[in-house]
Amino acid sequence: MKHLRVIQIGYGTVGGAVIEQILAHREQWRRQLHLDVSLVAFGGRDGAVCVDVDHGVSDEACRDGVRERREGGRPAGTTTSWDAVIYQAAAEGHTVVLDAAAGSETATHDVLALEEGAGVVLSNKAPLALPWSDPRAQVLWSQARSNGHLRYEATVGAGLPVISTLHTLLDTGDTMREITGMLSGTFGAIFSDVASGTSFASAVRTAKEAGFTEPDPRDDLSGLDVARKALILARSCGHQVDLSGIAVRSFVPDALADVSIDAFLDGLEGMNDEIAELASGATASGGVLKYVAAVNAGGEVSVGLQGVSTSTVLGALTGPENVVSFRTERYDDYPTVVSGPGAGAAVTAAGMVGDMLRLGMMLG
Repeated sequence: MKHLRVIQIGYGTVGGAVIEQILAHREQWRRQLHLDVSLVAFGGRDGAVCVDVDHGVSDEACRDGVRERREGGRPAGTTTSWDAVIYQAAAEGHTVVLDAAAGSETATHDVLALEEGAGVVLSNKAPLALPWSDPRAQVLWSQARSNGHLRYEATVGAGLPVISTLHTLLDTGDTMREITGMLSGTFGAIFSDVASGTSFASAVRTAKEAGFTEPDPRDDLSGLDVARKALILARSCGHQVDLSGIAVRSFVPDALADVSIDAFLDGLEGMNDEIAELASGATASGGVLKYVAAVNAGGEVSVGLQGVSTSTVLGALTGPENVVSFRTERYDDYPTVVSGPGAGAAVTAAGMVGDMLRLGMMLG
């Protein structure tokens, strides 16, 4: 029986779901995989709030911590630095760090874990989108391969097998010609409504009310999240591209960047005519308006609006689902397609847990 120590950085919506899935399924993993998974620490970006490297944090403390975090609080007591936790756990044996935080600050902890021989699993996209000149990016990407110690399935398609499919295609010697995808459930929902005749501003409001956007829709509508996903796909193919080199179509005008959320939503009315005209043009050409990310064979990345033929997989997709199409030398006329829900705490956590299990069985 292999003992795997797990460190959870970020225990909010996704990280909390990871903890719940570990508690629910680790007996199954003991029986079926002969893998004893022990959660030894969890906390936020500023440090661990619960730590027990020797015996694992108790189930009760895990559940209490997740509940308190969701209620806006945190467990009482001191915070332990992540460096100290990582050093101690890695010295004890097989360890995996799961980074479900937000922002690039945790990249330093992820790098330390790799340097100490631990595995790292990311749903946090920011560390992998650091400038290529950043030494931390070099370390992270040096391990971001099929046999490396860094896994990042959940950064692009939540629980969908996007990265694993890409790695399989490349590892078997196929040549990537183009990757195209709709990588945002938020934009998928919005432009499905626009295609049916709804105004852009109304479609954004509906998406927010349905829970398809972040509490502040600007976090989605800036396009940065999609740009990071496209960047990760490009770098996975070996292209040394940076966010600064990607032109991103944002729906957050400068004048609305710092106003209240209600004022921002009201201000979007000024974009209705422009978006309606683009949608009509796409329809007249036998297509539909979509927010598309693309990576060509040379590594050039584009992120923005375009008309997509309704006869294609991308054009036929409606609602908040994601789809990624890999056109390769082997799969040219009929590309390999991965589609399904690309967001949500449960599926994103499952993507992280799947990576954790594969790493746990590989470490040794």
